[in-house]
Amino acid sequence: MQLKAFAKKALSGRKRQRITVLSAAFIVYVMLLSGIFAYFHSEDTVSNRLEGKSGSVAIQEPAWDSLGHDKAKAMEPGMKIEKDPSGVNNGQVDVFIRLKMTVDLKEFEETGKTQEYIDNFKDNYDPDTKSKNAARSARRLSNILSAIKLADGTAFLNGSSTYNDDFIMDTVTDTDTGKTVYYFYYTGGDTGQKMKAVKPGESTTALFDHLDIPIFKKDYLGVFDQRFEINLTAEGIPVSAYTDKYPSGMTCGQAKDEF
Repeated sequence: MQLKAFAKKALSGRKRQRITVLSAAFIVYVMLLSGIFAYFHSEDTVSNRLEGKSGSVAIQEPAWDSLGHDKAKAMEPGMKIEKDPSGVNNGQVDVFIRLKMTVDLKEFEETGKTQEYIDNFKDNYDPDTKSKNAARSARRLSNILSAIKLADGTAFLNGSSTYNDDFIMDTVTDTDTGKTVYYFYYTGGDTGQKMKAVKPGESTTALFDHLDIPIFKKDYLGVFDQRFEINLTAEGIPVSAYTDKYPSGMTCGQAKDEF
């Protein structure tokens, strides 16, 4: 009641007083936003191409939500950041699922950094040379991808494929941004690379398990102390829509044309 009375009094006062109160509230709001996702986050995007009965697919990350999310905001060399994305079928029909991943390197932040640090690691667009240091950007991306691990600690990616046997990986280049887009088709480990149907209420296995942040500063600096985002999207198509077209089951290769 006291807070309500204060707000009423402040907002009904002189114009300068009202502006001061509103400005203070806005500053607090901005400060709260700026403290969220200091380094990287997961984007839970739903992409539905489902027909008939209600269908919905989404990303779920239980270990990230309970542990990894908070650790990522205080990242240090040698830390293990839990991150365990999988695709879940929240609808009422069986679906084929693929997961989409992109890694976004945020603008290089040099505030508070030494000149030596900037000279060694900065990869932003340089208006003087009219170019971007591609080698340094490639180093950032490579180190981030190398940090992504499976549950047993082995590497997640192997060049143009993945060590996760439950998924088949395909990469494309976004023509607008030039970024690599990683697609992971859920086969459940089928040796014939046939897509596995995910029933309502069920999910794929986890795409990966965690990030091992490098312990040596030479691998950490200029990469993990800079902001980046690992964005994940779950996409689904109904199994029933393709049973006639692919009576013996839809392969991963065929699925690429259907999503």
